[in-house]
Amino acid sequence: MKVDSKYRLSVPVDFRRVLEKQDPEWTAGKPARMVLLYGPRLDGHVEGYSIDSIAEIQTALSTRPKADAKSKALRNHYIHMAAQVTVDDTGRIVVPAKVRDKLGLGKDEYVTFLGDLKTFQLWRRDDYQSAIAAEEDVLGDDFDPDAEMDALLYGDTAPEVL
Repeated sequence: MKVDSKYRLSVPVDFRRVLEKQDPEWTAGKPARMVLLYGPRLDGHVEGYSIDSIAEIQTALSTRPKADAKSKALRNHYIHMAAQVTVDDTGRIVVPAKVRDKLGLGKDEYVTFLGDLKTFQLWRRDDYQSAIAAEEDVLGDDFDPDAEMDALLYGDTAPEVL
């Protein structure tokens, strides 16, 4: 996806459908909302959450003591370094300045969306490609990028494929 000259970015339709389903205020014709985390603990990317997913985290945070150092770090990450955005009727969001700064994102640059179970990631495309190359270097010579993924996931206990 490409960021346009007004810093608008199209959200893939599959992501939009999930965001709609997981926004308790969404109804047909109303924009879906999402939250983008841009804190320093996210290495090279921004993390996106549906409204329901971020609400689960905020509920868990509300039970923690505010004065606790870990709780403060969690609040900083999940609340203070978060930007709520809405998907417009054409399926786009305006990328907030703090998110653009985090990614080093300029006008007319490409962004990669990655689904990651309950969240998704936004990467500046060039940075994502560099991160993938660096990951392969870290995995070492014994890592076979062409190996069957089931074997990598399960090792010798991989379920039998029918």
